[in-house]
Amino acid sequence: MRVLLLLGLCLLLNTAMAESRATWRVAYSTKQHLLSHDIMNLLVKEARVESVNYYLPFARRLRSLQLGQVDITAGLIKTEQREQDIYFLEPAYLSTARHYFVIRKSELRSLNQYSDLYPMRVGIKLGAKHFARFDQDHKLYKVKLNNQSECLKMLERKRVDVCLAGETGRHKALKSSLWAGKFKIAKFEVPYDSKVYIGISRQSSLYQQREKLEHLLNYLHYSGKLTSTIAHYYHSQQIPVPAMTN
Repeated sequence: MRVLLLLGLCLLLNTAMAESRATWRVAYSTKQHLLSHDIMNLLVKEARVESVNYYLPFARRLRSLQLGQVDITAGLIKTEQREQDIYFLEPAYLSTARHYFVIRKSELRSLNQYSDLYPMRVGIKLGAKHFARFDQDHKLYKVKLNNQSECLKMLERKRVDVCLAGETGRHKALKSSLWAGKFKIAKFEVPYDSKVYIGISRQSSLYQQREKLEHLLNYLHYSGKLTSTIAHYYHSQQIPVPAMTN
């Protein structure tokens, strides 16, 4: 059955991709090596299209996608507000986006529960989504920064009290020689796991090809190419592989 499914997807893809040879405007993070880079590189390669690449900070990357200034990007969490301007391709390539609160080892204040955040300056990535209660809580003192490395630098200098970090940020905080022994993960765990998607602008011509792109994503999933790309990235970063889409 799996072989037949793959053959069927291959036939659909060969027909679909032969019908359109386009140039995609692809938005990448300004960070040198993220999983989203590898995911987009795989999709562009398998779609057999040309690409014009834009390297933008996250908030500007998201805004450019919403305005139709770029066609496609990876590394997005779906929200109702974002869905007004962005179409999220199914399936998601990760079924969990875990977040952690990173604090200094020398921090005397405890962070054992959500309410402990209120007296703290919390560093977050500009434009990013985390978990609903946190994102909608206007009583928290949030410091918006370009990326997680900048947040860790601010944490080291005591310019913020805690960083809300993803899996890569957590790894940097604990494993990087730059900050060896300086940080720890707070006991309070974020009660939220979110899927991670590739998004296309609803103003882009790719929106009219969304079904073809979803056929391609399903092919990459069932063929194992998507799983292999994700596993290779995390192994190369010496980070435990998170849950992938079933």
